[in-house]
Amino acid sequence: MNWLEALALAVVQGLTEFLPVSSSGHLVLTQTLFGIEASTAFLYDILLHLGTALAALAFYRRDVAHLLQGLLAPSRLTAPELRESRRLLVLLAAATAPTAAIGFAFRDFFAGLFASPAAVVGALAATGTFLVASSLLKGPGRPIGETPWWKAVVVGVAQAVAIVPGISRSGSTIVAGLVVGLRREDAVRFSFLLSLPAILGASVLELRHIPAGEAGLRPAVAAAGFAAATVTGYLAILFVLRWTREGRLWQFGLYCWAIAAIAAVLLAGR
Repeated sequence: MNWLEALALAVVQGLTEFLPVSSSGHLVLTQTLFGIEASTAFLYDILLHLGTALAALAFYRRDVAHLLQGLLAPSRLTAPELRESRRLLVLLAAATAPTAAIGFAFRDFFAGLFASPAAVVGALAATGTFLVASSLLKGPGRPIGETPWWKAVVVGVAQAVAIVPGISRSGSTIVAGLVVGLRREDAVRFSFLLSLPAILGASVLELRHIPAGEAGLRPAVAAAGFAAATVTGYLAILFVLRWTREGRLWQFGLYCWAIAAIAAVLLAGR
C-alpha cells in the first residue's frame, strides 16, 4: 500500500464513518478500485476506525466526561447532571446489547459480505432509500432524558444491521433515533456516542484475528493515516449535525443511490 492509497483510505474512512453513507461500503469499494486485498488492509482498517473513534471522543468529550463521572461515588456532578448522566449510561447499555448479540451471532455471515462488492452495492441502495424516507419524519422530537430504554434497543438493532457493509451505521442509528421520537440533535448525539463502544469493542475483537502473514505498517504511513481519519472524522460530525438539524439527510440518500449505480456499472465492466 503506497502513500496515496493509504491517505485516500484514511480520508474515506474519516468522512464516511460519520456521514450517513457507510464507511465499510466505501472502504470495500475503494480497496476494490485500488486492487488492495482485504487481508492486506486489515490492520490499517482497524487503525483508521480508532482514529474516527478519537474524533467522536474529542467532539463529545463533555458527555464522555460526565458519563465517567456518573460512574463514580461520590460524583462531582450536580444532582440533575448525575441523573442525566446515569440515564444516558442506561440507554447506551440498552442500545449496545443488541448490537453485540447480533454481531456475535452472525459474525461469519457479516464477514462474508465484506468480500462481495455486489452485496455492498445493494446495501448502499438500501441506505439511500431509508435516508430519503427520513424526509417524511416531522416533529420537534423529545430529549434523550425522556426516552424509555426500549427505544434505545431499537436504535441498537439498527446499529447491528449496519454491520452489513454498505448500510450506514450513522445513517441507520440517526434515522432510528428520529423514528422513535428523539430530537434531531439528540439523535445525532446518541448515534455518535453509541459508536464509541461499537468501534472500540469491534477493534479489540478484530485484533485477535489479524492474519498470521500480515505485513507491518510503516510507522509514518500509519501515523499519517490515523491523523487524517481523526481530523476528517471530526469535520464530518460537524457536517452531519448541521444537515440533520436542517432535515437534509435525504440528500445523502441521493448520493448513496448515485454511488451504488456507478459502482454497479464499474463492477459489471470488470
